[in-house]
Amino acid sequence: MTEYRIRPLVAAKIGAVKGVATHMVDMMTPVVVPVLAFYIEGGPKKILVDTGVLDAGPDNSFHGFPLVDSGPQGMINALAEIGLKPEDIDIVIITHLHFDHAANISLFPNAQFILQKKEWEYAKAPLPVQRDVYLTQLLGQLEKYDLVLADDGYEVADGINVICVPGHTKGQQAVIVNTSDGNYVIAGDLMYTYLNMYPERTEMTDMFGNLVTCTPQIGHAFYPPGIHTDLSDWYDSVWRVLKIAGSRKRIIPGHDPALMGKIFPEE
Repeated sequence: MTEYRIRPLVAAKIGAVKGVATHMVDMMTPVVVPVLAFYIEGGPKKILVDTGVLDAGPDNSFHGFPLVDSGPQGMINALAEIGLKPEDIDIVIITHLHFDHAANISLFPNAQFILQKKEWEYAKAPLPVQRDVYLTQLLGQLEKYDLVLADDGYEVADGINVICVPGHTKGQQAVIVNTSDGNYVIAGDLMYTYLNMYPERTEMTDMFGNLVTCTPQIGHAFYPPGIHTDLSDWYDSVWRVLKIAGSRKRIIPGHDPALMGKIFPEE
């Protein structure tokens, strides 16, 4: 089986309160985290997970989330850092259709797009409170491309599969990647940061190297993000992902600054 490496790419910076990453905890603590895409290298196909965030509006934000270096240019710059152009990408896996994961699809004219069928259906009529963060206009755009509406377990390539992990959204998918160190799981926003996996931690480091004090959540095996459609689904999905990965160290969250500059597996 092909063994791959996973390279996080910073497509933009986004501001929020920490309570977005950890449900109802540290609601007044500001943080700046990366909007990440992930390049999977090692096989014959050039595979990208997620496509960055929309351009910021006139107030340099999108629905209250401050954005820096966003939009198509942010994604172009991220790929350029590893010597690639958007048109080089063969396959794009979209974890879910939120504004900070599924923007800029027109940059990838030669790519096949892979999305969970359940996410496609849910995005047509999301919960009212989530309408603003969904890119429902993407549905019509994606239909013009080579689009695969995948079921749970779909094989993207030898050694790469996607599974449906509801909780953050109804149809979010995680990407299982075979590596020299076993299965790694690109979790998308099932896990925002390592704080969701290690709730006892008392601090995190933001994108600028600043230490952010965190309220530890003692007694929790995991702790959910602040944005979700179903917490019961979330817990079920987390335990499933852990079983597949075999270790927390092989689960890659969606927005943690600690991922910047790393390649997985780490040497």
